[in-house]
Amino acid sequence: MASVYLEKVMPENNMRRFYFISDERQSTFTGYPVTIIFGRISERASFVTKIFPSEAMATRYVRKQLRIRHRHHYSVVKPRYLRDRQDSKPVQLGLFPF
Repeated sequence: MASVYLEKVMPENNMRRFYFISDERQSTFTGYPVTIIFGRISERASFVTKIFPSEAMATRYVRKQLRIRHRHHYSVVKPRYLRDRQDSKPVQLGLFPF
C-alpha cells in the first residue's frame, strides 16, 4: 500500500478533516519512513514522519492508523486534486485496505 487519502466531512458539525498516509516502501539510510499529513480541508496541514527499523514495523503502523481512522468514520476517497470538478462530492473508493 503506497498511500491512502481519507476524509471525514460532516457539515452539521462543521467538520472537514483529511488524512494522507504514505508508506514509502523503500529503505533510507536510517530505516523505513511513514508520513502522515492531516488537518482541516482547505486549511494549513500538519505532518509527521516516523522512521521504522523494518518494513514490517512500518506496515504495522500504517495498518494501525487505518484502523483508528476507520473507527472514527473516515472514508477512503479520491484526493480533491484528482476529482473532475472543484465542487464535486467525494467518491468512496472502497473498503479500508487492512
